[in-house]
Amino acid sequence: MNRLIKLAGLVVLSIAVSGCIFGANNIARTESFNYPDIKDDFCGVDMDFRYCKCAFHGEYCDDIGMSKREADNYVQEAYDKWIADKLADFSAACTQGGGFFDKDECSYCESGFVAQGQECVEASEVDQTEPKQEDGLLGADCKVKPDVYDQTWKKYSDIDAVIPYEDRSWEAKQVYDLEEKRIALMVEGFNLETEQEADKQTRALLAEYRQALVQNIKTNLLKSFWRLAWITYSTIDSGKGLGKTYSGLLEEGIEDIGAIAKGITVIQGLVPSDSALTIDTETVSGKVKSVSVNTALEAFGSLGDPVSTATALVQNSITVNYPSADLTDEEIAILKSQHISKGAIDAALVEGDAVMAARTVRMAEIETEIASLSGQITEAEQKEKDRTKFEIEYGCLNTK
Repeated sequence: MNRLIKLAGLVVLSIAVSGCIFGANNIARTESFNYPDIKDDFCGVDMDFRYCKCAFHGEYCDDIGMSKREADNYVQEAYDKWIADKLADFSAACTQGGGFFDKDECSYCESGFVAQGQECVEASEVDQTEPKQEDGLLGADCKVKPDVYDQTWKKYSDIDAVIPYEDRSWEAKQVYDLEEKRIALMVEGFNLETEQEADKQTRALLAEYRQALVQNIKTNLLKSFWRLAWITYSTIDSGKGLGKTYSGLLEEGIEDIGAIAKGITVIQGLVPSDSALTIDTETVSGKVKSVSVNTALEAFGSLGDPVSTATALVQNSITVNYPSADLTDEEIAILKSQHISKGAIDAALVEGDAVMAARTVRMAEIETEIASLSGQITEAEQKEKDRTKFEIEYGCLNTK
């Protein structure tokens, strides 16, 4: 009998405590979020099965261009984002249905009570006025506001973050890798456009030299020749095109003209040690990973415009203090024979035509490649934007 009395007392106490607990919370029921399975509910449904096959079994990795580890990171991050979206939807439905959300559970209040914050309070105590629109990036449901996020997302991402390349997310690294390639192509295109313009202006100078040679105008002849030599030796380090095209005019068949040969030696000593036209690709594109994409783009922007760069080089050839040379009629005849009669100028122009045509083809290829990379960068940025959104929303949900 005493044992039954004790048991009855425990039951009453249990009910009383239970009633006290639930009564205090005024919660009618609680629903838990049902986490979908990554393999059964996500892979092959919302994620291309090949990524999952690569991540979990090492299959189809060549098809997607990832290692097993990269695919695993990619799938896990995509799954986490997908779960966060599902959880955010669950939270929104909970709030709209009159409940309150906490971590991964939705609690609904008893009759006469309403959800406020993370508890149930008497409806009569709640201010029924329309709540003010919340400012900032996140709404009350922990979802980012699209209009705000679309304008500011990069500052929350690993793209704009001032961190080492190695510490950036996989998605941000893809953006940086693609940007590095694109900026390298932009620099290559800049170099080619500059050489092309300098080539055009040098051809005009060569025409002046030919005319002076034909008309036997010694002063104009030397002036044009020295300027041609200056431009040639200022650009020959570019390794292609302009410098090499006209170097033959300066070196072949003029050994017997002492004043010219000595003058060329003097000019070679005056020109800069590096090419005045060619910008080192690594100097600019290398800033992408070592500093940031914006810094590399600013460095490229500081290069200026190809036409102005080429024109400055050609114009600089006017201000050089060239050596004097008193050519005899016999020496002028040697130049005329070598450069006109033997066709050295014509040969240089033919070679130049081929070089300029090749540049034109390559510049067109670069435009196509840059356009393709720009599309890939847009896709890569979208993935980083989605990843960043997931991190922000998931972090918000976990702090509630």
